[in-house]
Amino acid sequence: MTSRVKWMLISMGFSALLAGGTALFVTDWALHRHGEGHAHDHVETDFHAWMHEHLDITPEQHEKLEPIEAEFEQQRVRLRNEIRTAGLEVAATIAESHLNDTKLKSALERLNKAQGELQRMTLDHFFAMKRYLRPAQAKKLLEWTHDSLTREP
Repeated sequence: MTSRVKWMLISMGFSALLAGGTALFVTDWALHRHGEGHAHDHVETDFHAWMHEHLDITPEQHEKLEPIEAEFEQQRVRLRNEIRTAGLEVAATIAESHLNDTKLKSALERLNKAQGELQRMTLDHFFAMKRYLRPAQAKKLLEWTHDSLTREP
């Protein structure tokens, strides 16, 4: 393997790690924290609490949303662990003195797959919740989602 190919693979690995870290940060921030522009008295607020505070969730809605939230949280934790594990594998492969192209490619594919699945699952989750919200509530949720994903950290 040429030196140029090795550096290209190393660059791809670091890019994947950066993308993975960014995806984790944005997803975590968007779902479980709330920036100062969205919370009145706190800099950080749990997403669940934000929903109840800003969307006036009825007890009936809460009953329907709770299982969706619980399932999502379980899957989110699983995918974050997969992303973390794949990122560590990419890092370990890069750190090896004899870069293994096949091993790096495999680790990058696992990392990218888990990142993509988490992003897709997050959006699916918001749309699943939207079905149980009144139009004004759904609008607020989608605006919050948009703002959370586009806001600079």
